Amino acid sequence: MTKQEFLRLVHRFPVAAALKSDDDIEIALASEVLLLFMLKGDAFQLVVSAGHAEGLITIQRLLLVDDSALETGVRTIARAAPDIVEVLPGIIFPEIATTLQQLLPGPFIAGGFIRNATEVARIRASGAILSSSSTSALWNRTSS
Repeated sequence: MTKQEFLRLVHRFPVAAALKSDDDIEIALASEVLLLFMLKGDAFQLVVSAGHAEGLITIQRLLLVDDSALETGVRTIARAAPDIVEVLPGIIFPEIATTLQQLLPGPFIAGGFIRNATEVARIRASGAILSSSSTSALWNRTSS
């Protein structure tokens, strides 16, 4: 899948399935969701630059626990140059979106603690292209 194809899909499916277990995989395969994020497995041993070298779409996670994590994360992401940045916890994305958009080129995904469609809409309105969630009830919702 190319980056452009991925970006087209996020317009149709505003939530990606964040899969933590084999049971989650079965639920996702029975749903309408087309974007799957495997949160565990050997793929996590690949660094971003290795993914680029293989022609993969690279997503680097930015875990924001405090201001210093933001500063350190921005420097790391600037060096790695991923295609997309996933902000964790995603529920705080609307509060920090402006700052992130000034510091990093994006696009941004918001992941973590996203539990309902209202939160997805708020995150998307703040500029995230996608939410990732392990709340399977969100996996069948598509936008128009």
